[in-house]
Amino acid sequence: MSDEPLQEALVKPSKSLSIIWLLPLIAAAIGAWLLIKSVKEAPVEITINFPSGTGIEVGKTKVIHEGITAGVVSDVRLDQSDMTGVVATLDMDRRVEPLLRTTTQFWLVKPEISLSGVTGLETIVTGNYIGVKIGLDGEPTRHFDALEKPPVLDSTVPGLHLKLLAKDLGSIYTGAPVMFKKIVVGDVQEYELDAANDRVVIGVHIRPPYDQLVTEKTRFWNASGFRVKAGLDGVDMRMDSLLSLVKGGITFDVTDTSAEAPAKNGAEFRLFPDYGSAQRGVRATIRFASAEKPAEKGTKIMYKGFEAGEVKSLKLSDDHKTIEATVSLPPEMEEHLNTGARFWVVKPQISLSGVSGLDTLLKGNYIEMDIGEGSPTRVFDALKKPPLPDDSKPGLRLRLRTDELGSLSRGSPVLYRKIQVGSVQGFSLAAKNDGVLVDLLIEPEYIGLVNSNSRFWNASGVSLSGNLSKVTLRTESVASILQGGVAFYNPPPGSGVPARKGAIFPLYPDYEAAQEQGTLIDIFMASADGIETGTAIRFQGIQVGTIKSVKLKPDLSGVIMQALLHVQPDRFARDGSVFWLVQPKLSISGASNLDTLVKGRYFEVIPGTGPAKKQFLGQLEAPVKTGERGGLNLILTTPRLGSIKEGLAVYYREVPVGKVTGYRLGDTADHILVFINIEPRFTALVRKGSRFWNASGVSIDVGLFKGAKIKTDSLESILAGGIAFATPDDALALPQAQPGEVFSMSAEMKEEWLAWKPRIPLPK
Repeated sequence: MSDEPLQEALVKPSKSLSIIWLLPLIAAAIGAWLLIKSVKEAPVEITINFPSGTGIEVGKTKVIHEGITAGVVSDVRLDQSDMTGVVATLDMDRRVEPLLRTTTQFWLVKPEISLSGVTGLETIVTGNYIGVKIGLDGEPTRHFDALEKPPVLDSTVPGLHLKLLAKDLGSIYTGAPVMFKKIVVGDVQEYELDAANDRVVIGVHIRPPYDQLVTEKTRFWNASGFRVKAGLDGVDMRMDSLLSLVKGGITFDVTDTSAEAPAKNGAEFRLFPDYGSAQRGVRATIRFASAEKPAEKGTKIMYKGFEAGEVKSLKLSDDHKTIEATVSLPPEMEEHLNTGARFWVVKPQISLSGVSGLDTLLKGNYIEMDIGEGSPTRVFDALKKPPLPDDSKPGLRLRLRTDELGSLSRGSPVLYRKIQVGSVQGFSLAAKNDGVLVDLLIEPEYIGLVNSNSRFWNASGVSLSGNLSKVTLRTESVASILQGGVAFYNPPPGSGVPARKGAIFPLYPDYEAAQEQGTLIDIFMASADGIETGTAIRFQGIQVGTIKSVKLKPDLSGVIMQALLHVQPDRFARDGSVFWLVQPKLSISGASNLDTLVKGRYFEVIPGTGPAKKQFLGQLEAPVKTGERGGLNLILTTPRLGSIKEGLAVYYREVPVGKVTGYRLGDTADHILVFINIEPRFTALVRKGSRFWNASGVSIDVGLFKGAKIKTDSLESILAGGIAFATPDDALALPQAQPGEVFSMSAEMKEEWLAWKPRIPLPK
């Protein structure tokens, strides 16, 4: 160890600041920054007065602008000033603070359902919310009064803002649609009385690009609901659209927008009460001979079943020779007002060819229009009768032959799958006056639909058919109800060759007749009681045919029923087929065929195996069945039938083991043959020595000294009747009965038969 002394450490003070002091400085800076940030981002608190607090929830009800949340309700309390409402406190995003001005508007959005429609539907998912319309001017404020409904659009919103002047509001309401050609192009924003309180000012907004349709000469009319005008000449009902029926609305139309100055924002227009008052359309004059005067003012002009205008006024010409009708047609019909256009009056007519124009009985006389080529004109001379078919028009020309015209008339539609593909051009009597020929024109684009197998039927009016269990109502179209019409289909699809020009087809009276395919047969019966057209013919529960007509025989000895077999007709239109009438039966023993009380009587058929045959003798009862498939078929002989009938049970020890399948007179007519069938499991019970007896009803034996003895097999046999049999005790030693074997049936049982108790094994 060294002996040198220890030296003292030299300590020098540091002249620099320690890094440890930076930590509190950084913390202080972060705290200051967070404080400033929290102050800057703190929500702006505002209050809104609402008439009710229903639908407003603290922390849930939000302020939404253009789909973005701008605030949320933080508190709701009663208005302490008058206790008539609530004051909602909202925390608004500070970024919207510059927009919180006196012109800013708030309202509560919630779902509402009324006859005019459903609004606020999105709130079902999102919940009620507060809508806001930002104000761009006004003084800053933090207190607002909520609106009862959304505010109207201001003039800065793209589109056209107009004012419509009306005598009364009618069924117009805020939000009602404004329509053009039945397309919604805008809506009603507001309405109020004018300064003089004698007119209603309705503010509407037309959305782009439809705002370019409105010109200074555009006319608006009230399209709300429907209007009815009735008179001796018919009933006129007008409705613009289903939407306008439910919600009401306003409609306008335009003429040539390029020739008229476009409307400006704030422009005023008159709102007419209806289409007729607006007097829109192209005017023309139709001159009628005095004998061909149309109905009255308001008579419709029809083109191919569609309304194309109406008569506005009638006056006598200056020379007193004609009646001049001023008519109004839609602007789109202006191009067809040329020398080729023709007009004539359609009214009910009765002639050798039938009755036409029956639709006028419902809607009154009308004027039919046909277009053509020629130079423009506005004055026309009406035809005295419908023009003949114009062979110059393109398309396929066909003819239909029918016994009577019905309600078909020129212009009646030709329908395929309820789509109009052509029209009736005219009609005339056949060469021998034994029918009517109807001329059709199929439009060029639909020519390929008609082939040699096409079937046409008269689709006029409404067809109603059925019975207590089923009613069928059929109609092709509204036009065919009023105007008559023809429809067709192709059976089966893809068959047949293209129809040639001038081909003649039969016109069936209805859809069912056109669908008929099968074999016609005749059924003769003594009476048609309970049988009518439409009676079904069935086989094993399936309808295989229908009675088409019922007529008296020429010698009045019975009736002839023409039937159509449409399911495998070659199986039933054969010799050996049997047709019989199934009808309800009620007796002491029971009831059968009760379904015919509801569905009606019908024919049952058994197919034959002979050659083809078209005439049959109908029966009132089912044919006798001499045998059944399976089991043991036997024949019983008896002097009298008694209460035995088909279907009765055959009993062994009061247990049913078979049934009666039929009966008939013997070949010498001195006895009855009864056919029975024993079920397969019980065939071993019948032996050579078995005894059969009539078990129907009750047998009473009364004597002066022995008293009265009552014999009966069972309660069931008392009510329904039947046949019973017994087999001797030595049954196993006796041979079994063979199919077709004949047994004698006694009128009553013997006591010793009941004492027989053979043990005969039965198969399981």
